[in-house]
Amino acid sequence: MRASKINYYWRLFATFLAFSIFGIGGLIISLTIFPLLYIVPIEKTKKIRFSRQVVKLSFRVFIWYLKIIGILTYEFINIESIRNRESLFIVANHPTLLDVVFLISISNLPNCVVKQSVWSNPFMSSVVRSLGFIKNSTDPEKLLFRCKKALEEQDGLLIFPEGTRTEPNGKMIFKRAFAHLALDCQKTITPVHISCEPIMLSKKHKWYNIPLDGPPHFCIEIKKDINVEPFIDLKNRKTWGARNLTNYLEKQLKKQ
Repeated sequence: MRASKINYYWRLFATFLAFSIFGIGGLIISLTIFPLLYIVPIEKTKKIRFSRQVVKLSFRVFIWYLKIIGILTYEFINIESIRNRESLFIVANHPTLLDVVFLISISNLPNCVVKQSVWSNPFMSSVVRSLGFIKNSTDPEKLLFRCKKALEEQDGLLIFPEGTRTEPNGKMIFKRAFAHLALDCQKTITPVHISCEPIMLSKKHKWYNIPLDGPPHFCIEIKKDINVEPFIDLKNRKTWGARNLTNYLEKQLKKQ
């Protein structure tokens, strides 16, 4: 058997092992640390921050493990621009399943909008509840209210404006909710561009659809902050500003 075939089957097995560890790890944390934290007599905000710190460190170890065993490689560009900064409004494209893992591992404990299926996942539901994350509700007004509250309370927020992973054809289509939030709260946006070459764990890939020739390379680039003040137009209210801010961010992230 050729070395490339051996490498492929090893990476396939390692990927299965890694996601098994991820799921089991989430279940263990849900059954041990978070229940104990629940009964500790401290205020809720401190419990949430501690929970997010635990998950941040866990995700950091997890992506390091993925690199060590040869599943993927990765690099962060301009990561120093977000070090020691809290309450950021991070807006990123969403090509793969690992995007949130990378971003939470490097950012300072932001809130996050999480899709419904994660809340229904027995391995992760308790985790996202303990983290105080926001469910991607079917009620848009309720979702926007919770996101706005997070920003106003300086909680920070991580959001994927596509609402789901990038379409199989690679086309990014951003919804305007993030723009309305930024304009309402007059909150600076920190854009992040994520790429994975060759692609894996996309919307059309199962966990076992790994690249044949070698591990994929993830690049997470923190781009220059976007000041929303130039997009505020009192005459035309929010419609003009939200549309133009959305178009501007799309162009920034598509420059790659």
